[in-house]
Amino acid sequence: MSETAHHLLIPFAAVSSEAAAKHLQGLKLPNLRQLLGILTLIDSDVGTEESFSPPHERALARAQGLPVGDGCIPWAAQRAAALGLDHAQTLPWSFVTLCDSVVGIGSMTMEDPAQLQVSETESRHFLADMTPYFEEDGLALHYLEPAAWLCCGKPLRDVRTASLDRVIGKDLADWQPAHGESAKLRRLQNEMQMLLYTHTVNDARSRVRSAAINSIWLHGTGELSKASAQVSTNINMPRSLADAALKEDWPAWEKAWEQLDATLCVDVLKRVQAGEPVTLTLCGERSALRYEVRQKSVLERLNRNFRSILGLKSAYLLPKAL
Repeated sequence: MSETAHHLLIPFAAVSSEAAAKHLQGLKLPNLRQLLGILTLIDSDVGTEESFSPPHERALARAQGLPVGDGCIPWAAQRAAALGLDHAQTLPWSFVTLCDSVVGIGSMTMEDPAQLQVSETESRHFLADMTPYFEEDGLALHYLEPAAWLCCGKPLRDVRTASLDRVIGKDLADWQPAHGESAKLRRLQNEMQMLLYTHTVNDARSRVRSAAINSIWLHGTGELSKASAQVSTNINMPRSLADAALKEDWPAWEKAWEQLDATLCVDVLKRVQAGEPVTLTLCGERSALRYEVRQKSVLERLNRNFRSILGLKSAYLLPKAL
């Protein structure tokens, strides 16, 4: 892919939910369909819904030259490097996100952390109280933003952690840290749950009927080499489909797709028609498909024309492809 190529990378372009089936069937995406008739499928990243790193994160990592080990894509280390933090490229890093986990019958489910609206004051209170526990385990915490911090230390080495996009709305038992010193991290997570359960910040939140912050989630774990420290700026990765899918709001998901088709897909189509290099990556919950501009073979052109004459629709179906 050319360094100057415009790259549209769409997460949750397809979903596997049965509840979304009727919305999938009703999708009308004329500009996407036209794009797929012009572009050539370059790469298929076929995976499963059980991978810790979802397809869109794997695709983004590849586009940015990052290692793509499952659950070990160094997103936190990349952020630390961008901030110029010490040891950004010599130690493993992780994000630590404050979250609300809802206990059900035999399960614990994470709510979307973005809905917690954590204040900086609350976050810094939590950070101060949690820091000694992390330090005892050889981990250093760094404030990043109210809902999330950065963490670094040798105990994170080789640990696989699941993306927030995998765990929101899911039973957390299926997505606990694995490999390396993951047992230590799971124990630390349990200790933080006990600390948060009786924390004064949560008492104050309860009085104003705000959701409790009762747990933490480690994700984006990995190590960054000097060769992979740069962040590509030519990638557009809209979150509208992901936001609707994680809420299981399928009418909103369908509307978001139609909006993307009428805006970003039109933009890419115009770039193609103007002769610009472009990349389109469609990501579902299992796999990702990457398309680029390539000169089609005579056989491919004849096949496309033959299908056009017969009035056949494109064989591309979002749920089956992704």
